[in-house]
Amino acid sequence: MQPSFTPSGGKWLSIAVILLVIGLVVGFAAGRFTAPIQQSKELNTFAAGSLKYALGNDFNPEFNNLTGIKVGMTFSGSISGAKEVQAGKQYSVFVSASAPVLYQNLINNTHYASWQIVFSANEMAITWTNSKYAINPSWPYWFENITKNSTIVAASNASLDPSGFQAIETMKLAGILYTNWSDPFVQMAFNHNESLFLQYNKAYNTWFEKLGYKANDSLALYHQIFISKYLNHTTKLTTVEIGLDGYLTSGAADYALTYVSQAINQNLSYYKSATGGNGLPIWINLGSLNKTIDQFYEQINESGPAWDNVGNLPGAPILYSVTIINNYTSPYAVQYVYDLITQMGQHYLAMSRFDPLSQPFGINISNMPKQLQAVVTPPPSYLPVSAYE
Repeated sequence: MQPSFTPSGGKWLSIAVILLVIGLVVGFAAGRFTAPIQQSKELNTFAAGSLKYALGNDFNPEFNNLTGIKVGMTFSGSISGAKEVQAGKQYSVFVSASAPVLYQNLINNTHYASWQIVFSANEMAITWTNSKYAINPSWPYWFENITKNSTIVAASNASLDPSGFQAIETMKLAGILYTNWSDPFVQMAFNHNESLFLQYNKAYNTWFEKLGYKANDSLALYHQIFISKYLNHTTKLTTVEIGLDGYLTSGAADYALTYVSQAINQNLSYYKSATGGNGLPIWINLGSLNKTIDQFYEQINESGPAWDNVGNLPGAPILYSVTIINNYTSPYAVQYVYDLITQMGQHYLAMSRFDPLSQPFGINISNMPKQLQAVVTPPPSYLPVSAYE
């Protein structure tokens, strides 16, 4: 709608003078220099593929709304991402699904980063989409379902993605849990109920002896999935866990070994207990931050067969960590990390069934920006150093 009044002649004269002055100033400036262009607020970030939903769909849009900072994200396997940084890829923030992977590849004896903050845990799970392969919560012997010679299992490749070697660790721990009553940790896991242990032990031995393994072979479960079935083409390996759902929905695999958070975000069914929690017990799902259970995790290592191997670090809980890369530090990186590890990030991680730490802990705290030092503590003394280094 046009104004209902017309400016007086005096007002028109004033406006004309102002416009003339502005025109002269702009014209002079254009002839003498080019004003700097306002730079957009952008941040280039790498994150583990399992964070695609929690960060890509939820946290990042909210961060952008609150700060005006646009986050450019690359989601992939943490190990392959670390190799990209080593090759010169310019990320400012790096978020890993394994604190040891970040430490060993980007901090230890390198110049890429000088600190990290551990901010969340996660759990391994057995997932599926076809109800034909559903594992009933009342069925305790889940290892039978995933080790049948005819069953097709998918997992990430351990040399590229942490969920791959974490799946290996879970299977090795299960083998100890169901075969070695002399282990005091196993006795604690069964609440010193030897009769209950013997039920699992009998089922384990009966099943794996049919598959050609000796009684109480603690590596039978690991070997069957990652060696025997792989060689028989009934275990399939992919580069990153976010692609495992495609194997399930297409029918290329019957089960996938991945995170609980992936099951929630990708609408996958997963093996649950009778009470609705993860059917894989805390003693093997790598989701514990408990001194005793974490010591049990340390009894095995992450090593796999030659085609699916990253190293031989001790078993450890699944711990996500974040750092800022030294050479490509964006002025917005500190704000991003701060919001990720505090209340807003914790909220969105919990929505995706991660287990965010109410008190994040830092490694090499003195090297961190002051704003981040204020919201972290040193690692808890009960946690083995191998869990984050």
